Amino acid sequence: MSKEITTLSNDEQKAIVDAQGVLASKQNVLMELGRLQAFAHIKNYATVAEIITFKRIRESKEYKGLTYQKDGKTATVATIEEFCPAFLNRSYRSLKEAEEYLETFGESFYETSKQIGIGNREMRALRQLPEDEQTLVIESEAVETGDKEAIKDLIADLKAQHKKELDAEKLKTKEVDSQRQVAIRMRDEYQMKAMDYQTELESNKFKADAWKDQTKHLLFEATKYESNAVESLSRLMALRDHFLDNDDLSPQVVEHLAASLLHSFKTLAEDFAQAWLETSSILEGYLPKMRPSLDVLQELNDSAMSNEE
Repeated sequence: MSKEITTLSNDEQKAIVDAQGVLASKQNVLMELGRLQAFAHIKNYATVAEIITFKRIRESKEYKGLTYQKDGKTATVATIEEFCPAFLNRSYRSLKEAEEYLETFGESFYETSKQIGIGNREMRALRQLPEDEQTLVIESEAVETGDKEAIKDLIADLKAQHKKELDAEKLKTKEVDSQRQVAIRMRDEYQMKAMDYQTELESNKFKADAWKDQTKHLLFEATKYESNAVESLSRLMALRDHFLDNDDLSPQVVEHLAASLLHSFKTLAEDFAQAWLETSSILEGYLPKMRPSLDVLQELNDSAMSNEE
């Protein structure tokens, strides 16, 4: 009696291999979860091992397809939010927050803080502090000795100090904005004065030659551009004064702002110096007659009034 030999196609063989790989992957995940669950009940916070496992499974998406009991029925995991309470007995939000703490503060401080009972409220407050102040807490003697209350007091003090610094920054920003508004008003007043001269010339029916009419409009444009440059410089100077008068700025702010201000003033000085050298060279013969454009507009205005009389 002959036996029939069943031959699998290449696709069927590949499907079997893939299925075996999936099963092996799920088995590894379940074994890893089993080891965690064996000790999870003795701690009321996510351990470093749990967080690392949570992150790996979330990124690999190996949670999809796992089954668990829900209301007496078998359910299949589809999302990471569903997986966390079912297999890690913690919410996705709490594990994601714990992961952020671990990445921010490191394993040593995370474990120490949880072991001595530092709550999420203090951890959130610490995470909102500047990096140098976080380091001050992490490397403090209170952490070394496990003094929970001292750590909480230190975080609270730094939080209050940081808020005070932020409030001071907001006040300084308001002052700078006020100075900027003053600079804008100065520019507007300068432009209005030039416009008044132009309006006065036109109201006096100034019948100038073509060159005088062209001069009037070109001078008005020059005055407008000059006032814009004055405003920009005034704003930079206001920012510089704010920087120099503020003793509460962090070293990082001082370093970056100083570097930026120096470059801004240097660039402006070089650009204007180059423009002056080129212009004074081109118009060298007129240097003795150099005067403000508003004075020239006033001269044109006076000339118009004389002609009218």
